[in-house]
Amino acid sequence: MKNNDVYVVDTKIYKYSNDNIFNPSTVYPEGLNIDIKSDSNIYDCVRRLFIQMGLDKENIGKKNWNPFGDFIKKNNKVVIKPNLVKHINESLDGNTDSLITNFSVIRPIIDYTIIALNGTGSIIVGDAPVQECNFAEVIKLYNLEEAIKKYNDFNYKVELKDFRKNSNPEIECTVVDIGENSSLVETDEYYKKYAITNYNLKYMHSHHCQGKHEYLIAKDILDADVIINVPKPKCHRKAGITASMKNFVGVNSKKEYLPHHRNGSVASHGDEYPESSFIKYCRSVAKNYSYTHSKIIYLINGVFYKLMVLTHKERFQEGSWYGNDTIWRTILDINKILLYSDKNGVLSNNKKRIIFNVADMIISGEKEGPLIPSNKEVGLIVASFNQLNMDRSICKIMGFDPKKIKYINEGYKLTKFKISSLMEYKFIDQNGISSEEKYSKNFIPTDGWIDYLTTNDKKNNTKRRKKK
Repeated sequence: MKNNDVYVVDTKIYKYSNDNIFNPSTVYPEGLNIDIKSDSNIYDCVRRLFIQMGLDKENIGKKNWNPFGDFIKKNNKVVIKPNLVKHINESLDGNTDSLITNFSVIRPIIDYTIIALNGTGSIIVGDAPVQECNFAEVIKLYNLEEAIKKYNDFNYKVELKDFRKNSNPEIECTVVDIGENSSLVETDEYYKKYAITNYNLKYMHSHHCQGKHEYLIAKDILDADVIINVPKPKCHRKAGITASMKNFVGVNSKKEYLPHHRNGSVASHGDEYPESSFIKYCRSVAKNYSYTHSKIIYLINGVFYKLMVLTHKERFQEGSWYGNDTIWRTILDINKILLYSDKNGVLSNNKKRIIFNVADMIISGEKEGPLIPSNKEVGLIVASFNQLNMDRSICKIMGFDPKKIKYINEGYKLTKFKISSLMEYKFIDQNGISSEEKYSKNFIPTDGWIDYLTTNDKKNNTKRRKKK
């Protein structure tokens, strides 16, 4: 196993079955003696992936096999970070299968973490989903809440946490200022344009301005020795795709700290939409005050949206297009923090914690992700200790050119606080060294990205548009 390599298992499974009680200890010699509802076939595939990676190679098949013992030590604090973005998918051809990480993929990760810690340390499963997510509802999906209770009933201590400060005031957080090391520095001249829809922008501008770039990170994340990242890859309106690196936006406890776009047209130094538009400008202003929940503001916003539809100007808005020049910078900033900041949020030249990524691509999301994706049956589970290389591979699996996804392309250009360098790495399947093209699934991008991501593939572009 090399830390830069990317591993894939083709499960041939295209749906989740979480209704049957499955006890892996009756199948695997190293398994925990605990009954929890999950998909036994998916568990087997995740386990097979760890074997394929050569984790604890000498003990494979033995009762003392401890795959995570290669990187989790006794008394470590381990945070498992799934994607719990929202409790409901309002897409007409999608459901929560393409929206959130399924527990059947999370379960073996919890099990092998428990085995590695052997009664020491701590395990936290946590996320900071979007503000409209009902956390109590989302953790009920696919037996996550029930499973955490069962682990604790068996004295395997596993905590489940909502990292959002607004909905969980007791969560401890640390303000991390990466200052001149931020990828946003290049656009600081226009910091008053930094925006995220439905949040107070004055609050954002107090944390992101010339020379200052602050993020509010859950203390549990900074205290962690190991973070196991379990994303749900899908197309993304602002970033093009979301996979391992974008999933880490969910370690930030207040969304007001996260610039997603710059207000206005490209001509006015924004990146919200390409060309100047009075109607879009007016709607943007209304959207920027929608955090007040004023009925008048919502009414004004609705009026301008209808005008956009009538004048056919609604396609690019809120930075949801390939010209977004902001979100990729925020993504890189957060990944720098996770790799290089100490427990107090101070960056140094040495990596401070191990990050292991396992992507749930049994069912992924295409079209209008991240919040209303359409289901895409893929049947893959992907893993790597290098989240940038992994996202590059996932991008290729989706059928896109990684050079067109800015956070991936720009991520390889970092000379300080590197996430990865564009070195040779292997993409390895169950048969050995392979290529991502072998598993390409021809995803349909979001509307704001479809022309850009499929420019060089006119035949497939036409097919995708017809499907869309």
